[in-house]
Amino acid sequence: MAHSILLSGCGGAGRHVVQVATASGRAVVMGLFDPNADHMSASGKLYPDATAGEDLPKLIEATSPDIVVVAGPDHLHAEQAILALEAGCHVLVEKPMATTVADAERMIEAADRSDRHLMADHTVRYMYPWHEMSVAAQAGDVGDIFFIQGDYIHDMWSHYSPDGVRHTPWRIDRSNPQNILLGGGCHPIDLMIDTIDSPVSEVFAYASKKSAPDFPADDCYIVILKFENGTLGKVYVTSGCSGEGMEDGAGGGFLAVYGTQGTLWKGQLYRRGQKTADLPDTSAGASVGGHGWGRSVIDFLDTVDGIMQNPIPARVGARTVAVCEAALRAIETGRPQTPEWFARTT
Repeated sequence: MAHSILLSGCGGAGRHVVQVATASGRAVVMGLFDPNADHMSASGKLYPDATAGEDLPKLIEATSPDIVVVAGPDHLHAEQAILALEAGCHVLVEKPMATTVADAERMIEAADRSDRHLMADHTVRYMYPWHEMSVAAQAGDVGDIFFIQGDYIHDMWSHYSPDGVRHTPWRIDRSNPQNILLGGGCHPIDLMIDTIDSPVSEVFAYASKKSAPDFPADDCYIVILKFENGTLGKVYVTSGCSGEGMEDGAGGGFLAVYGTQGTLWKGQLYRRGQKTADLPDTSAGASVGGHGWGRSVIDFLDTVDGIMQNPIPARVGARTVAVCEAALRAIETGRPQTPEWFARTT
């Protein structure tokens, strides 16, 4: 029997998630929620049999979904995910899982109490070549890892500017703007944490606001990480760079790994004295809408159906939130910070 889904947040991310879920034949969309009338109208045309509503608690009660997909503004993820869990629903929540460690802890507690699955939808870990690079690093293909880094280089003008074709008002809401370290930097941070089998023990960071005039918060970050096993890491985030980004080859990509016996960079394995090797693409079908929803959504459905263990449970999603919060504290205090670390229980 197909699972019933309520989609909370009918923008591009949410629509791609339910597109994959329904195309698999394993889910049907029963409910739609989004304060944005244009998003609701577009999704309503795709799913005319779904019930639309302006009150999320009442809509959950009316539709009794098996699954709630939380894909709205970042700062609402925790509130909506907890609401769904308390109603007995499984939850797939878009990245970042939450915007504070306190909210992440509340989500963990709600998932534990409900005995329902919450999966943080970190999609880039499913995409070529970042998935293949992480797997190769974990398999020891570069020897002992001594340094790991990741970039989020994205010209977000079209999202920030009212004149942009992808303008998203909530991102530039001056009372609660998106934090681009959490909203974008979470991609490389999740990859790095997933690749290094060791907790992050120390975080330091710098930030500036010089390049995105329509965005009311810091638009550039450098974050330095130290892992408990001695591995060092660096994350670079910019959303105000002009006219270039990762899709144009800027920076080192979401992940680069340096080991004692080799280097992984942009889908290639480098070893001294050997021919550079391209990593084979094992992620066919993962990329949907420029993200790894083609596989992350299927993994979530497999988790709900008991086919596999939850690959990114709440405690794992919380790790990225904790690293980002530690970085923000370091910026505020000018001192290194120790992030919270959440151990998996399954």
